[in-house]
Amino acid sequence: MIPSPRTIRSVALMLSLVSISAALAAAEIEELESPAGPGSLAPSFAPLGDNRLVLTWLEPVENGHALKFSVLDESGFGAAETISQGEGWFANWADTPGLFVLPGGDWVAHWLVKSGSSTYAYDVVMARSTDRGLSWSEPVSPHDDGTQTEHGFVSYYAASADRVGVVWLDGRNTGMAESGDGGEGHDGHGGGGAMTLRTAELDGSGLEKTDEHLLDARVCDCCQTASVVSADGPVVVYRGRSMDEIRDHYVVRQTADGWSEPERLHADNWRIGGCPVNGPAMVADGERVAVAWFTMPDGQPAVRVAISANSGRIFEPVDVLGEGTALGRVDLALSGSGFVLSWVDQADRSGVLRLAGYDWQGQQQWMERIDGLNAGRASGFPRLGIGQGCRPVVAWTGTNDGERRVRVARLSARAGCPETPKAPGSS
Repeated sequence: MIPSPRTIRSVALMLSLVSISAALAAAEIEELESPAGPGSLAPSFAPLGDNRLVLTWLEPVENGHALKFSVLDESGFGAAETISQGEGWFANWADTPGLFVLPGGDWVAHWLVKSGSSTYAYDVVMARSTDRGLSWSEPVSPHDDGTQTEHGFVSYYAASADRVGVVWLDGRNTGMAESGDGGEGHDGHGGGGAMTLRTAELDGSGLEKTDEHLLDARVCDCCQTASVVSADGPVVVYRGRSMDEIRDHYVVRQTADGWSEPERLHADNWRIGGCPVNGPAMVADGERVAVAWFTMPDGQPAVRVAISANSGRIFEPVDVLGEGTALGRVDLALSGSGFVLSWVDQADRSGVLRLAGYDWQGQQQWMERIDGLNAGRASGFPRLGIGQGCRPVVAWTGTNDGERRVRVARLSARAGCPETPKAPGSS
């Protein structure tokens, strides 16, 4: 297939940090005109169920930040709209806002607001829209402990058509604000207790909390969480923290008898004295659940992929990628008859975003790369979605004309990916 002039121009723009010949050697990759303004960061995607995607991001405004969104269809992005804006927000490269679309059609968004003077003293704040972003409810918080400690790294699951399940890291036991250390570190917070993992369900009227549970009393302090709904109920994956600092991933499931006890996903046996800030990703399609995560036992980095055929009860390893070079920051998206994985890697001493497609037997169908990413925190956590035409779409924090802003690229349709809409319900 001969690329169009528009595609050729888009490829050249996206790969501005590499040569034109290298850009043309890549598969068809189109950089889209980003709706995000100068200084934007922290992108995230939410599927609408008709293969359109909602992109959210943070953008600086006078005296604060705004959480904005734009809908992506085949022709590109629509106008940028504002969910909320304010002063004193916690704007971070790793703990980012997001949006979740419930099966009934309502949207739920969250962002983070400082609760005290310590660096990591902040709360999760949420709002709901019943008209696809035209208006939003009054903000609420899923936690009510009242402590000036860390609350964040949110993931969602659909508790019902109009009830949202929220999972977050909760630092109410860490005593950070009372430690007097300024809150500059994690993993102890000045001698307080451990970070916990909690979940709550919020109803369909005003996001009133109706149920809350402690899922794990000791977890890693600043890694993303991942939540989905399988055929048998919600599944949550997160990075745990043993007393001797083994920080492997664990699984909890909601069953007819309540939430299960944590079970280790895989025995990586990665002992590390501080949080790696590198959480998992997960998707589900009926009883089939796929998980990807970063690990580095014995100093050897890698990204691992595992699949469950029974709603997360048992996971079987299916692939290991980026051995010796992976930086992690994984994401997953459902795609036709399988799923797509993205992660940040290193190549030729620079950052590379790699993408790979899998079927549900764990067989890799294709692999692609996007060059020119910053290998450090500046690129944030690239996010992945599947748009119209079954085309993978990625967003990351990059630079354009020397200015930081969210950038977005769209790949051509991949093998094994019929144009079949996927309903929302996982994150």
